[in-house]
Amino acid sequence: MTPLERSAVYGGFASAFRKADGGTDVLDDTLVPPPPEGASKAFMAAFDPSVSKTAVSLHASAHTERDQTDLYQELIRWYDHFGLKRRDGGELPDHVSVMLEFLQFLTAQEAANAGDAAAVGSLHKAQGDFIERQVLPLVEAMSGKLETDAERYQVLPQGLRAFLEEELTALTQ
Repeated sequence: MTPLERSAVYGGFASAFRKADGGTDVLDDTLVPPPPEGASKAFMAAFDPSVSKTAVSLHASAHTERDQTDLYQELIRWYDHFGLKRRDGGELPDHVSVMLEFLQFLTAQEAANAGDAAAVGSLHKAQGDFIERQVLPLVEAMSGKLETDAERYQVLPQGLRAFLEEELTALTQ
């Protein structure tokens, strides 16, 4: 898969974790099933703890014993290092969609710097570190706690986890 194709997949997953029918234009139905009837309600019940007691938060801070401020500061340092800033009213830095958008950006940068082996190597290291330290632990926590009957939202974290594991394998070779 090319860096731009990988970037698009990250964007598709980010969109899928942001809204009920997100990512359908990018993610293959064999990877993530289409949205169910009543998708918005099912999405909220699966991922919004203010709506359902069994919902799984999409925020890393909800799945760690770590101090929330420390986590936010670490994530903001990652984003700042690559020149990215949070827009007013945007999601918090620990939301899975923000993390995936960051990986989308890094893979787009990889494509833009394809002729510079040192830059690509540095971007691969950043992607691997970010996946291992930030995104994969969140996805594993979400997968372990998710209770929903909606197939799309059951499969979504599993599909992302499989993609991230493939990414890690490719980045470390």
